[in-house]
Amino acid sequence: MTRLTVQAGDFLQGEGEYSNGSLTLKTAISPSPGEKIALSRIKEMSVANQESSKSLSSAIGWGMAGALVAGPIGLIAGLWLGGKEEEVTFVATLKDGRKLMAITDVKTYSKMTRTWHKRTPETQNP
Repeated sequence: MTRLTVQAGDFLQGEGEYSNGSLTLKTAISPSPGEKIALSRIKEMSVANQESSKSLSSAIGWGMAGALVAGPIGLIAGLWLGGKEEEVTFVATLKDGRKLMAITDVKTYSKMTRTWHKRTPETQNP
């Protein structure tokens, strides 16, 4: 199970989940635990934005690990290389017309698109 953050659309803003080929999103009718939506119910899905960010706490952790392994040079390398995260903002349109804009990490988005393409081959672009 991985998390995503709903930013806009026909679902409530806030946390959602992706697990086993389905999204669980909060709606006005089903705020808790949310509506489970199979990826096969998605008509279109595309990247709106992709950017890298750096997590300070993760970078510090990598820096400390680097310092333990390689001293001061390891500290610098760990701080420089550690904590990088890539986030994807994506837009999805369901077959019933509802829309969603959400943010998740690159790995989760990649898993989602692979599963989506397997389950809905007619929606693949050439």
